[in-house]
Amino acid sequence: MLAAIIFARSAWLWPVAILAAVAAVLLFAQYRTLRRESPAWMAVGAAKWLALVLLAVCLAEPLWSSQRARPGANLFLLVADNSQSLTLNDGEAGATRPGSSRGEELKKILLDTAAPWHVRLEQDFEVRRYQFDGAVQFVTDFNRLEFSGDRSELGGTLKSLRDRLRDRNVAGMLLFTDGNATDDLRPADWEGLPPVYPVPIGRAANQRDLAVSNVAVATTAFEDAPVTLQAEISHLGLGGEPVVVRVEDEAGKTVKEEQQTLSHNGTSTVVRFQLRPTAPGVTFYRVRATLREQEKVSGTLGSVPDTEATLANNVRLVAVDRGAGPYRLLYVSGRPNWEFKFLRRALESDDQLSLAALVRIAKKEAKFEFRGREGESANPLFRGFDRVDEDTERHDQPVLVRLNTQTPDELRDGFPKTAEQLYRYHAIILDDVEAAYFTAEQLALLERFVSERGGGLLVLGGQECFRQGGYQKTTLSRLLPVYLDAAQVAPPATGYRLALTREGWLQPWARLRSTESEEVLRLKQVAALQTHNSISGIKPGAAVIAEVINPQGQKQPALVYQRFGQGRCAAVLVGDLWRWQLAQGDEQREKDDLGKAWRQMMRWLIVDVPSRVELHAATEHLASAAVVKLTARVRDPEFHAQDNAAVTFTVTPPEAPSLTVPAEASLEEPGVYTAVAANRPAGAWRATVDVVDGEGRPLGKAATGWAADPAAQEFRRVAPDREALERIAKSTKGQLVELANLESFTASLAARKAPIEETTTSPLWHHPLWWLAIVVGLCAEWAYRRSRGLP
Repeated sequence: MLAAIIFARSAWLWPVAILAAVAAVLLFAQYRTLRRESPAWMAVGAAKWLALVLLAVCLAEPLWSSQRARPGANLFLLVADNSQSLTLNDGEAGATRPGSSRGEELKKILLDTAAPWHVRLEQDFEVRRYQFDGAVQFVTDFNRLEFSGDRSELGGTLKSLRDRLRDRNVAGMLLFTDGNATDDLRPADWEGLPPVYPVPIGRAANQRDLAVSNVAVATTAFEDAPVTLQAEISHLGLGGEPVVVRVEDEAGKTVKEEQQTLSHNGTSTVVRFQLRPTAPGVTFYRVRATLREQEKVSGTLGSVPDTEATLANNVRLVAVDRGAGPYRLLYVSGRPNWEFKFLRRALESDDQLSLAALVRIAKKEAKFEFRGREGESANPLFRGFDRVDEDTERHDQPVLVRLNTQTPDELRDGFPKTAEQLYRYHAIILDDVEAAYFTAEQLALLERFVSERGGGLLVLGGQECFRQGGYQKTTLSRLLPVYLDAAQVAPPATGYRLALTREGWLQPWARLRSTESEEVLRLKQVAALQTHNSISGIKPGAAVIAEVINPQGQKQPALVYQRFGQGRCAAVLVGDLWRWQLAQGDEQREKDDLGKAWRQMMRWLIVDVPSRVELHAATEHLASAAVVKLTARVRDPEFHAQDNAAVTFTVTPPEAPSLTVPAEASLEEPGVYTAVAANRPAGAWRATVDVVDGEGRPLGKAATGWAADPAAQEFRRVAPDREALERIAKSTKGQLVELANLESFTASLAARKAPIEETTTSPLWHHPLWWLAIVVGLCAEWAYRRSRGLP
């Protein structure tokens, strides 16, 4: 607060100044006559002069003027945390003394309205009380504090109070909490808040706790373990203790288990688990951490073992979504070959991949009349077979075989000619087929399939692929990750050896073994390859995953890919991977390395390819509570946004019947439909979406899931987060207040800046310090004179 000294009788200031000057001259003359000019005499002389001046200033009636908060004109907020984290005990681990928890101690302080700090606050401000857990609530007193909330929405509370009291005169806020927020603390939400004075509740001394603080889920195309769970195990006061970390399925059965020793410096321990879910779609797992010596101790919130502050943070529930499938792939080949045999065999065992094939078994011939076969229009290839004439290809048409089609009309006219026909597939595989096989419109459609639809394209090597197939002057050359504009270089007659590049070692789908040494050994056992398509270079931004090495040690790319628009395009520049399978011994053949390589490559090819109907769930923090926002994205057969769809969400809570949630079309983006679902009670939540068009025809469905685990988030740490509270105080121009200093702090609040203030004045010459300074100045000079034998 600004303060100043004013004078009620300012006309006396000039006489006072004259008196001060005369007193200075007289004192100087007196000491000069007495020949007392030492520094000590000058000091006591100055003290005597100052005392005379202060006495003379009283003639002008000096007043002390200051600003202070007008009593009762400003609001002051008391905000208390009502979440379960305040049930922790700050005594020795495992202490269960009644009333010894953080919350009980805080409640005693807040309910003691006769305490000096409380009385002073009521005198100076209009006090309002709030309590919060998942939402903030106005209360008349704190008798309702039960510390049963499963969330600490601290960020949402501050934002809500800011919006509620935006136009009110709020002088400040005392925030009683441990600072362990379950939502995001964003400084942008604190703009416009009055000064916040956090009061940390609890301490970290004597605490011992083990917690699964975070679990990250990553899915890859690696067949043996397509899902990786990375668990972060944090602890307090348990350095050097052995811990057992388990992954359990929904039935409670242990899937994976590892033992670790906690670090002594307090850093978190990271444990990775690689899993292979047995079912497609959404699967839930629990990651559980237990001290080895307490493995047989079970408990719930409120039943805490002697070695830990709480068990509520020892378990995390996570959702794993592998997609529903099956994903459709279209294989197009210019001739029957060994590559298709092993590719088809590999994908037959994968229930997530469905391979449709279009294989040409005879090229078209020039149109002419066969002698002696008057009236025959069918291709002579079918002569002698019992086939209906109108269903057979003419001799000027290629003969195509369709395999694994879902409907009689699928691929009946050969390679798709419309976006609706082509976009039903997630990926296209071209094998040993020349560019002349496609029309210009089909090649342009294939480019749109990758760039706009987001599909995957894989081009396999062979005698009629890449430059040998005449692709260098087509639109397909823009998709390929390699350049085809150089003259062909004849490959050597000897074989190539396959090897991974540095980029390939970083891609899980490119590896078939879990360790580097095993993978190096496997690559040495791969048969020598004889066919390689030469290129002139790699395009900028493309990545080389694998390469072939000839006997002279020269390296050439074997597997290259690049992103193109919304999708990706990969090129396999070798044309005889089938030799890998034929040359394997019995032991390698049992492992089916080639089949595994094909499956992983196909899964990688379609992993990011969108479907017509997609469903995503994301947690959002509203003013009232944390909810889950369901977002469905719907596309028409050409993968444009579809607005005229009827969308229905079905949400299944944990251990409860399903319920239907209405969908609303987004006003910001076409083809997007949203709904809001609850995020409690705790457990595994599932949701599905069914989409039909305006005529009631089904367009598709999708499913997702999420884990509601508020207790694990609430107790992810037991020590108060003082750093977060200090950031809040600094951003709002407040300060951190210790519980022991609460009385002295509240006494100073009236003198701090407030929206409504008043001016107060008091005579300085009535202040004891004023007269004390006068008496000290006169007595000091007199005492010093007497000590030197002077009167």
